[in-house]
Amino acid sequence: MLPSALRSDVLLGFGAATVIAIVAWRAGALSRSGALTATAVGGVAMTAGRSWGLFLVLWFITASLASRLGKRAKERATADVVAKGGQRDAAQVVANGGVFAACALTSLLAANAGDAAALMGAAALVAAGADTLATEIGTLWRGRPWSLRTRGPVPVGTSGAVSLAGSAGMVLGAWALATAAAGTGLIPSSTVLLVATAGIAGAVADTVVGAFWQVRRWCASCARETEQIVHRCGTPTQPWRGIPWLDNDRVNLLCTLAGALAAPLLGR
Repeated sequence: MLPSALRSDVLLGFGAATVIAIVAWRAGALSRSGALTATAVGGVAMTAGRSWGLFLVLWFITASLASRLGKRAKERATADVVAKGGQRDAAQVVANGGVFAACALTSLLAANAGDAAALMGAAALVAAGADTLATEIGTLWRGRPWSLRTRGPVPVGTSGAVSLAGSAGMVLGAWALATAAAGTGLIPSSTVLLVATAGIAGAVADTVVGAFWQVRRWCASCARETEQIVHRCGTPTQPWRGIPWLDNDRVNLLCTLAGALAAPLLGR
């Protein structure tokens, strides 16, 4: 049996997470599976403490607003390439928030690891946010991104590509989110630069892995590369290059893991 105080925290935490997930689902920010998974991730964060839960909520609001900004124009620009839209499903919730939730759970189960867990958890979520903002701002800017792999221009929405606007969004987003983490009390203000840098490192790792190892698929009907399992023309696609199981969600998970691991390494 859980101690009564902890049991009360769990009930309150998961209750609050459920309400927030339902609101996000009704607003179209989460799919049904995404809402269920977000309830679990958010419930763990809320139980770990007010600062954990508040930072997760601030992160989600920031990412959702960035996704909605110029949504139709971005969807038109990336319709041939990206596999998923702005509504986050279960896999996307785990990819972005799974490492953060694991760090929150660690802080609950190992009190002596609380500070380190908070630092790593914040860096993981900052990395996810920096990557999201880089993508959303770079796409909205409508400039032609540049591929790290081919060292040339590629279609908007191509994983592993960079743009000046997207890179600026990544750096500014990492700094803003790290500052928000300090504002909620999750991390000390003295570690803002450290967490922001770790987040940028995670986002850069995402770009590199996305460029060289993320799976790309081929639509025979349109004779073009895509990330969609079924291309928007209705044709099932085939793996073309990259690691077949390494899709965008798994790359995003690696992004957050890289951010979390970079924090203690940089702190040394």
